[in-house]
Amino acid sequence: MADDLGWNDVGFHNPKVITPNINALKAKGIELTQSYVTPVCSATRSAFMTGYYPSNNGLQLLVILQESQTCLPVEFRTIYNYMKDEGYVTKQIGKWHLGYCTPECLPEARGVDVFRGVRTGAVNYFNWTEAGVLQRQVNGAPSTENIGTHLTIQDTRDIREVILDHANNPNPLFMWITTTAPHDPLQTTPEQYNVHSFLNPNDELTNSRRLYLGLVSALDDLVGGTMQALQDAGMASNTVVVFSSDNGGASQSITFGNNEDFANNYPLRGGKTTFTEGGVRTPTIYYDPRLSPSTRGTTRNFLIHTVDWLPTFVQMARPGKKRSNFKIPDIDGVSQLANLGSNYNCPEKRRYNIRDQFLVALSDATGDIVNPSDCATEDAAYRWRDYKLIYGDQYYLRDPATVATEWTIPEESPELPAITGDDCHRIVNGQRVVRCLFNVIEDPRETKNLFDAQPRIVERLLRKIQEFKEISVRPVFRQSLGANDFTTQPFGDFIVPRHDYCVPSVNFPLVQNAPVCFI
Repeated sequence: MADDLGWNDVGFHNPKVITPNINALKAKGIELTQSYVTPVCSATRSAFMTGYYPSNNGLQLLVILQESQTCLPVEFRTIYNYMKDEGYVTKQIGKWHLGYCTPECLPEARGVDVFRGVRTGAVNYFNWTEAGVLQRQVNGAPSTENIGTHLTIQDTRDIREVILDHANNPNPLFMWITTTAPHDPLQTTPEQYNVHSFLNPNDELTNSRRLYLGLVSALDDLVGGTMQALQDAGMASNTVVVFSSDNGGASQSITFGNNEDFANNYPLRGGKTTFTEGGVRTPTIYYDPRLSPSTRGTTRNFLIHTVDWLPTFVQMARPGKKRSNFKIPDIDGVSQLANLGSNYNCPEKRRYNIRDQFLVALSDATGDIVNPSDCATEDAAYRWRDYKLIYGDQYYLRDPATVATEWTIPEESPELPAITGDDCHRIVNGQRVVRCLFNVIEDPRETKNLFDAQPRIVERLLRKIQEFKEISVRPVFRQSLGANDFTTQPFGDFIVPRHDYCVPSVNFPLVQNAPVCFI
């Protein structure tokens, strides 16, 4: 799982971006062209981990900050728990970003046998700190070993070491690699920076894009290192690999959080934090060494959401289980295993196959950390067949008066045509709201708003959104502690996180939303 990778930031979508290892994975696997995540990091990770939509697991609002008194609610079993039930050894390399305010929240308490990485959302790539707090840990203990090394290089070393260490283990391996690249800050090694040397370093915008693509190169190196490690460990012929991102790229069309947003989602609309395609549809590859030669390098357009990976992997771990009736009770995800083999057969009349709809997101798009929503049901996106409805009170964290376009042309391709479309604004009772309906198959750029032209489809999807509102839980995000020193402790010359500043039942109880949230 990459971090903030744009749709247009991989070589198989943008030939000017140099990603030979990711391209090779796609050439040997299947690209899933209708693969959806949520608009922000912690939410997607929670959906992957639990198989529940974030509005049903409490992490639908904002992201977990390093001083947040919250985490993924401890009531939920994780994908690691499920895979351990199937006899797998579980490992994670990279970022956690699901909270650490109590030992119950830590990876080691959520089913992870081996964890090496950072606890928070993003760090300085060379000293591994966020706001002065050293975040890298190895199996529960702070680690400064090799500090000064670019984090992606350290992650790649760790990936290789834990894979080779597993080579003679009789139990199978489940590993989640969660690199921070290409999330900001825009820090690269000279080698990473020079991969896209055709971008002018003397122009601020092109140089920033070059720095960002340097992090994409770091990501590509990590993918290559992972595949080489599997080969060297003798595991490559028996390992399935899935490549994706946690949300769309943080492009210049988005004004939220920082000024280093140089990912690109062209020709998709918007980016990270938005419910438009650039925020929630991500480059996704499924690689399986058992795929037939005629299958490799193809694309498939069935609908899949990040909640689907948990049941898919669990079913994959049970080769004797019949495909037609596999189900994990209560979760939102459905197994997509039948869509991923060489014998895939999806004629036009069955093109939606396993599922024909899902909740893309149900949240509150204000981004107000000081006064967070009690309900987080104000804004929603729902996909049904070819259509996606975006409906809410806010307009995805950004003021249209300050944004020139939602379709950012990448700096390396100024010759590309500009894209424009209906901005989806409506005024209801004096308030600016968003009302969008798009046919994202015929109009993947989301330029033609069908909200007024298709009232029956709008009504149908609003009913589905209402159903999800009525089963949603209260968001567990609350205003974080006021000072970092409440959450840290000395560690030699560094300060590191503490894990004793929340009580789940007190600080983030898992409770159903109140009826007032359903209106």
